Amino acid sequence: MKSFWLNLPVANIQKSKAFFKAIGFKPNPMHEGAEHLASFLIGEKEVVLMLFPEATFTGFTQNGLVNTAKATEVLLNIDAQSKAEVDALAKTVQKAGGTLYVEPSESEGWMYGMGFKDLDGHRWSVLYMDMDKMPKQ
Repeated sequence: MKSFWLNLPVANIQKSKAFFKAIGFKPNPMHEGAEHLASFLIGEKEVVLMLFPEATFTGFTQNGLVNTAKATEVLLNIDAQSKAEVDALAKTVQKAGGTLYVEPSESEGWMYGMGFKDLDGHRWSVLYMDMDKMPKQ
């Protein structure tokens, strides 16, 4: 395999473009001027996130969409480098119109994270792991 990317359905391409750009996702130069889709590069490895109108997405999948108000099909995770990064992204997400479903908090003494929903209800997790505090096996 040479590459990997994620495809998500969205109700409004322009609003979703603005949201993901506002929370710091890097627009993919390959599709930056496209009106019918959006694309972003995420992280150091630049995983590609593609956003498609719901009708286009269901055409690809030949299947219906999950009602994100009632179910979760996938949890998308972002690796944070510090607690401060988790806290800052939580504020940025809320300012951009996203919703936190888990407030920033510590877990098991070595993890710190939060969870948010994007404009279409897709769930994202942001997690900082302090490897020095991770329990030894």
